[in-house]
Amino acid sequence: MDILIVQLKRTELVLAGFRAKKGGVSFVSAERHPLEGEEGELSRILKGTSLAAGEHRVILSLPPTMLFMRELELPISDRAKVRELLPLELKGETALDTDALAFDALPLTGGKFLAVWGRVKELSEKIELLKDAGLEPEMVTASLFHWNKLAPASGTVAVTDGEALAAFGDGAPLYFRALPAGSGETELTRTVAALELARGVQVGQVISHATGSKGGDSPAPSSRGLSEAFGEDAHAAHDLAGAYAVAAAVADGSALNLRRGALAYTAGSDKLYRRLRLSMILAAALVLLVFAESGVRYYLVQRDLASLDLSIKGIYKEVFPTRKKAVDEVSELRSEIKRLEGAKTSSNLLKLLKELAEIKGEDVAGIYETELNGADVSLKGDAKNFQVANDFKARAATLLDGAEVSDTKSRQDGSVTFTLRGKMKGVTR
Repeated sequence: MDILIVQLKRTELVLAGFRAKKGGVSFVSAERHPLEGEEGELSRILKGTSLAAGEHRVILSLPPTMLFMRELELPISDRAKVRELLPLELKGETALDTDALAFDALPLTGGKFLAVWGRVKELSEKIELLKDAGLEPEMVTASLFHWNKLAPASGTVAVTDGEALAAFGDGAPLYFRALPAGSGETELTRTVAALELARGVQVGQVISHATGSKGGDSPAPSSRGLSEAFGEDAHAAHDLAGAYAVAAAVADGSALNLRRGALAYTAGSDKLYRRLRLSMILAAALVLLVFAESGVRYYLVQRDLASLDLSIKGIYKEVFPTRKKAVDEVSELRSEIKRLEGAKTSSNLLKLLKELAEIKGEDVAGIYETELNGADVSLKGDAKNFQVANDFKARAATLLDGAEVSDTKSRQDGSVTFTLRGKMKGVTR
């Protein structure tokens, strides 16, 4: 998404569009409008600009005179934690209650921080002005806090646009000051001299992007990023350097932002929620369909079970016509079937024992133990000797399938005990 910088200066409004790319931003288009102090003029320009078309990340850059600054030494280095401490740290330093102020912090060299704040009321008025024009800003900042994007990576330099001055040492922020209205070269020279004396540094170069400055006669981009953003258009690079610095800081996430707390930007979240609302509705519809399908499946299963119960009750009445209402038809039918099977098995076993008694002969003294498991039969008995037991097995083959003798044991009188196993013929279970 493109970035639209709305830069308010003392006497003009700059609108500049940039496109984020890997490693920085590229220039798209821009407009400059003089501000003559007429009431409603700013609103009219914003509503009439062609750059407002389409979707943008709108960033409001304020004149530095609308903001307040102070250097602080804090025992922590985390920028997010410093933001939280600023209202307490500056509670006795501001004319207004800290609840009426919006804060942010910028790291300086030497472990210091630059505290920056503005009045919530004034910031809110500017935000509402842009919002009314359909350009609600995502962030509120000021250009000078991002001029490190314009400074060389080595040496001590000062950067100015005629309204403020910022100094950097090897690309790191050293000093910031908003210049009085109507300041000329004398005030600029005095500020640089005071900086050198107070910080013990030597400013090797002053880079000016002020309108009508010498750089404007033969402009040359002061940094590689600025040169790449504007290509061969050196005049645009000179005039729009401040807007570029803000866009570059927004793109890499280092921008100072006063739109926090009561002024926090929520339009992005609202827009995302609206986009997700359709997905949420579809997800809810899917959940309802799943529940509906489960309900239909449950109904069909219950209907099948009810039909099965009716069938079981019908079968029960046919089998037991004289019985009254049953407690559990299935269990009673199962018990009756087992009883009938047991009676049938017992009848078969009695018949088998009778036939075995007829064929055992006099040398088989008797059968003293019988086990029955379905069609499997196990008989234990006494015989005169091993041969008699084997002869009994041969005769029993007419009654048992797979008859075999095992577990034969001799006694002192020469007789043996044996076990005869086999399956009853004609019995499947």
